[in-house]
Amino acid sequence: MVSIWRRACVGCTKSKRQCTKTVPACRRCATRGIPCIYLPARQGNNRQIDAGTDLDVAAAMSSAPAGGSANLLPMISHGNADGIGSGDIDCYPLQLTQSDLVADMVSRAACGPQPSTGDNSSVVSTGLWFLAPESWVTDRGTCPDMTVVTYEPALQRFIGSVQDWLRRWVTDGGSPLHHHHLYREKMPRCVQDAHSAVALYHMTTCSNAETRARTARVIEDRVTQLLADQALDDTLRTGEGMDIFDHICRVQSLLTYQTIRLLDGDIRMRTQAEALIPTLFLWTQQLLDSTKNSLTQPARFLADIAASCPAAASSDDVVLWSAWILVESTRRTWLIATYLQETYLYMKRGWGECPGRVPNTMHSRLWEATSAYAWSKACREADTVLISTQRADKLLYEMKFEDVDEFSLLIMEIRYGTEEIERWIEDSKRRHKQPILEIL
Repeated sequence: MVSIWRRACVGCTKSKRQCTKTVPACRRCATRGIPCIYLPARQGNNRQIDAGTDLDVAAAMSSAPAGGSANLLPMISHGNADGIGSGDIDCYPLQLTQSDLVADMVSRAACGPQPSTGDNSSVVSTGLWFLAPESWVTDRGTCPDMTVVTYEPALQRFIGSVQDWLRRWVTDGGSPLHHHHLYREKMPRCVQDAHSAVALYHMTTCSNAETRARTARVIEDRVTQLLADQALDDTLRTGEGMDIFDHICRVQSLLTYQTIRLLDGDIRMRTQAEALIPTLFLWTQQLLDSTKNSLTQPARFLADIAASCPAAASSDDVVLWSAWILVESTRRTWLIATYLQETYLYMKRGWGECPGRVPNTMHSRLWEATSAYAWSKACREADTVLISTQRADKLLYEMKFEDVDEFSLLIMEIRYGTEEIERWIEDSKRRHKQPILEIL
């Protein structure tokens, strides 16, 4: 059967933006009130292959398995297969009607687990930008050259910020690492122990030596219990069969203890924490792998979230918001757990490995949204959602600094240094005094 293949509209193509390809106008053009023009459609078979994007589409078609569907995801990444030089992922979510999304989730759930065909087009058709495989490309580009004098202040600020986030998790109910909604419905025992350990540790920081020693023993017992719970169950030990939430819980719990003990002056606590550095690295990688694996079937992933929370099933915005919270928590937990331990190793031995970076949601309105409606509205209105470090020039020259959330500013500061970020903030204040018109 002959199928029609439509390219992105002229405006989105020139601006290098993700196009919904809807008619009579795509979402971006309709939002901006500008003409939406499509080039003449070409037949799906016997079409001429152009240079650039069409070559990538042709390559995807030729590599598809026999009997399966080719992965015709829009070419979000503009770099090579390893993600070096990958472009920004800047597209609008919620491009499918809510009724269509619900029908898709219900039908997939009713049919049981679906075999993976390698076709992730549903991710793009629903506009679920945070589930797209391209959004998980690890950026391992070379960091800008910085001397120790310029680099260490950024690392010290990073360490202080992570410690402060643990305190805010206890006092404010959330932080740039701990989403305020993540544990609202359910807080497993391991997370409760970590949460109470933070409160106890900071409450006794200024106490006498005997009290601090008692606190250290309590934390040691909590860590021992966490590890014992994992060792008793083969499923927990290998990480297989655990869902994303389970992975996040155990990683954030161990990360809490590692943050306290690695950065404490007590030699015994620090030595015990050093022995668990490989364990946290392993759990963190299992978290990332589990999330990627779950997202190979996005409809099943969303259906499971709807089934696990009956209240969420009544609102599609709640389902999408809950899904984003899990996925974004994976990104942030991986970044902090990996960076914290690498920072410690760097300060201890004078060198450290570059772990790379997965993109995270940078716009402050999304993380700070207090309801599913506010999150959905922010997704539609925020001009930049995900952006890779390799395209940080877009962040540094197009976004207002107040639109970038605290977490992302800290990650960027580690990469570019405190002085460069301060310069960008000052330049941004001057540049955005007058509105900048987008040139199409």
